[in-house]
Amino acid sequence: MPSQKVDALTKDDILRTEKNFRWTRRLPKWTTVVNNRELPVRPLVLQAADVPPNDPTNSHQAVAKLKGFGFEVRYEGKAV
Repeated sequence: MPSQKVDALTKDDILRTEKNFRWTRRLPKWTTVVNNRELPVRPLVLQAADVPPNDPTNSHQAVAKLKGFGFEVRYEGKAV
């Protein structure tokens, strides 16, 4: 179950976070495309919700949240 802060996220929260989101490591299996940028799903959602990296929200829950907002979600680079 995602945390309450993640559950309360809006599409605008994701769009606002994307503007300053920086990821320097290798992309994980689950990614999303926001404003033509491919970004890691779970880290983006956690940062947008302002929760720590050890938050109980898992990648599948983050994927569902982003899909619900209409963002393209990819698994290993392929759209799902």
